[in-house]
Amino acid sequence: MTHKNIETVKRIDFDRLDMLVSERIGALKLYAQNIDQAEGGKDAHDAICRDLILPCVYALAQFLESVKLDEAQQ
Repeated sequence: MTHKNIETVKRIDFDRLDMLVSERIGALKLYAQNIDQAEGGKDAHDAICRDLILPCVYALAQFLESVKLDEAQQ
């Protein structure tokens, strides 16, 4: 029996994933910091927060809760 999931995980380019996730988090941070000055209606920005940012932050929080690191390992 093959261990398909293990083989899939071994092929992940974690350095690239780290870079891409960091870029996206940086973009969301800038957006959040400047949301009051952004053009467009408040309804549109509220929808972006509701449909994009909050679900992503929730998923990230779940990930952080699931993958705990020992303080000594950091």
